[in-house]
Amino acid sequence: MSKSRLLIGDVSKQTGVPIRTIRFYGEEGLLSPSDRRPSGYRVYTEQDVEKLRFIQQAKRFGLTLKEIRSIMRCSHQGLEPCCDFVRGLFNKKIQEFEGTIAELTAIRNRLKARLRQWVSPAAARLERYAVCPQIESPKTIKARRVKR
Repeated sequence: MSKSRLLIGDVSKQTGVPIRTIRFYGEEGLLSPSDRRPSGYRVYTEQDVEKLRFIQQAKRFGLTLKEIRSIMRCSHQGLEPCCDFVRGLFNKKIQEFEGTIAELTAIRNRLKARLRQWVSPAAARLERYAVCPQIESPKTIKARRVKR
């Protein structure tokens, strides 16, 4: 088979993208085979391979398939409108990631604090806990002690 007309397995080998994922991208409207053989096999071109590589690179930037689809549609309007769209999208993604980083940092800090307040099994046996002393709030633990 010539390099310009590839079967899905060839595309998968060239890109490292599983066949199932390539089919899924087709179902999602991100990639479509340029043709089908009489046997029904999908036939892809080098341009399809380039689109697939674009999708994979865009995913490495944290873009969703919906966002990638929007970029691909915008590209038909020309380079400048597409680049402007992507710039705005990147700024939005940075804000989203900064929010996620802040949330994850707060969780990490709570976990570290809990490790500093770790209840030993011996101490845990002296108290009653609903499930696990390591997860229950220290205020809840203190409140139980006062009630006794």
